[in-house]
Amino acid sequence: MVHDIDVITWILGELPSQVHTMANAQIPEIAAINDYDNVVTTLRFPSGTIGVINVNRFAAYGYDNRVEVFGMKGMLQAENKRPDSLISESRDGTSTNPILFSFASRYHDAYRAEMKCFIDVALGKVPLPITYDNTRSVSRIAEAAESSARSGKPVDIAWEKSEIPVGYFA
Repeated sequence: MVHDIDVITWILGELPSQVHTMANAQIPEIAAINDYDNVVTTLRFPSGTIGVINVNRFAAYGYDNRVEVFGMKGMLQAENKRPDSLISESRDGTSTNPILFSFASRYHDAYRAEMKCFIDVALGKVPLPITYDNTRSVSRIAEAAESSARSGKPVDIAWEKSEIPVGYFA
């Protein structure tokens, strides 16, 4: 879920002031290790925006990873990646190719870009694009989400000015 938190805070450019998580375990092996396989987290942001993250470990059709942003002026969607964009529509219904199932197949281009960036940083060609404050803030939000799941109560997050990544607000 940390990647989802990272994306939503990056899109909004702000950090949440409150996190509320509801979670359970449908898979017995997951429940046995006191973990969750079905999680819904709401994030309340200072701007009034409410974000929702849904995570589960049992989507039979593959790794479901979509983003929707909507508001008074419209909506943006980034759908699950498929091998092609072909959609067949007929009297019998609609069909399309299944989504790319694995991380490696879906994020091949992103992994390549990450490796190029890593090499460029290691060679001193570019500065590291992710700061300590970025990773610390996402970790803190994830910890608040887990705390909320375990307690069943919302968790407020107060941010010191020094904890807020450059370009973000809280």
